[in-house]
Order: sequence, then structure tokens, then C-alpha cells
Amino acid sequence: MASSIRRVVSLTVALMGLLAGSFAVAAEAPAGWQHTVFIYGMGAGIDGDAQIGPVEVGIDASMSDVLDALEFGAMLAYRADNGTWSFTGDATFMGLGAHDTHDTPLGGSVKGEIDVDQTTLMATVGRRWTEHLEVLFGLAYVDLSMDLSLRSTSGGPLDVEASRDADWIDPTIGLRYDRPLGDDWRVVLRGDIGGFGVGSDFMYHLLAGAHWQASESVGVILGYRLIAFDYEEGSNQDYLRFDMTEQGPMLGMSISF
Repeated sequence: MASSIRRVVSLTVALMGLLAGSFAVAAEAPAGWQHTVFIYGMGAGIDGDAQIGPVEVGIDASMSDVLDALEFGAMLAYRADNGTWSFTGDATFMGLGAHDTHDTPLGGSVKGEIDVDQTTLMATVGRRWTEHLEVLFGLAYVDLSMDLSLRSTSGGPLDVEASRDADWIDPTIGLRYDRPLGDDWRVVLRGDIGGFGVGSDFMYHLLAGAHWQASESVGVILGYRLIAFDYEEGSNQDYLRFDMTEQGPMLGMSISF
């Protein structure tokens, strides 16, 4: 509990520093700020490996398997942009689940299941590099609750479960590309990498979206998002590893003011 509190305090202090620096520089720019709120629904599937103590579950899913097993997620984001500097903050909640069956060396098979409730908070400061390209610097906070189970599907005695909570903070760097396509359409591409051993060993985040401006202040967004983490901590019975990719389509709206 104390470790979680320290991480949240560290995140808050770092975000305040990022905000103070970005708005201090942005105050010198002549352009005004444009503010946009985004609300998304997201279908998310999960693929990879997870382990709690001796209980290890691997989910080896093809793209079609991921799309077939989508579960619901929701995302709320805010972006402020003055043409030179930007600040983006988003909060994502996903309830994820998957299962896979593997043959054992001695015959028979084992079914592994994973259930994850995950909240991800990302805060990013951007500096425009060219007309359409921004360089991004940010922080990502991840909080997850994970349940794993292994059961024999061929009458064997194997039936084990494990549960664990974890949270961590990752520094991130990235690029964002935003280009208009006519009067009402634009395409947005974003990629981030992070972790670097500070929180997770490595993470990456990819987002592609098409934005239709339906009116002066309201837009519709269709996109696809992928986020992956390679994180581990502890040892022996307290060991946790989360090496997972989460991805899926998203649909939402934007409100600008």
C-alpha cells in the first residue's frame, strides 16, 4: 500500500512539472488554446504470457482469435493544443479475459485462463516539430488486478488458481502525426515507447484513427489501438510477470471548445 501511494505521489509531482513547463513555454506563443474532449468505447482482446508464482498462463491468439474474444473497454481523453505545444491526458479502463488449451508432454491437455481488470492513465506533453508531426514526452500509470487458472481438460488432478494486484509508472517518448484529408476529415497516427526498466522493462503504444468533423464542435472517430507491456516483479511465490499485448477497434466522439 505504501509503495502504491509513493508511486501515485511521484506521478502527480512529475505531471505537475510537465504541465508547468509546457504551459510556461506555451504562454509565450501568440496562438490561443483549443480544447477537445474525447469519449471512446473500445473492444479489446489480449495475447501473451502471464505468471503469478508458479502459475503460468500463455495465450497464443491469432488476429481473428483476438477479434472474436473482444471485451469492452472505455476511454476518456482530453487534449489542449495551441499550435506549438500540446497536452494530452487519457484514462482507459479495460476488463479483459482469454483462455487457451495446450497439450502436455505426457498426453492430455491443460486449459489456462486469464482475467484482467486494468486502468491505464497517460499524460503527454507534445512539441510540434513540423506542420503535421509532434514529438511526445509523457508518463503512463498502470494499475491491474489479475486472476490466473490452470485446469486439466483430460481428467487429471491439475486445478490451480492465483490472483495478484500490481501498479507501476513508465516514462514514455513518441511521435504523433495529424493530417487533414479535405475539409471534414483527418487522419491521426501515434506511437509511443517507454518503460526502459523504470516501471516495466518495455512498453509500446500504437494508435491509428480517422476523424470526421460532423459540426463545428462535434466529431466522430473510428480507430484501432494497441498497447503492450513487459513487466515483472517479486520472486518465488510473490513473483509476477505480465507480458501481454492488448488491442482492438474503438469508436467515439469528440467535443471541441
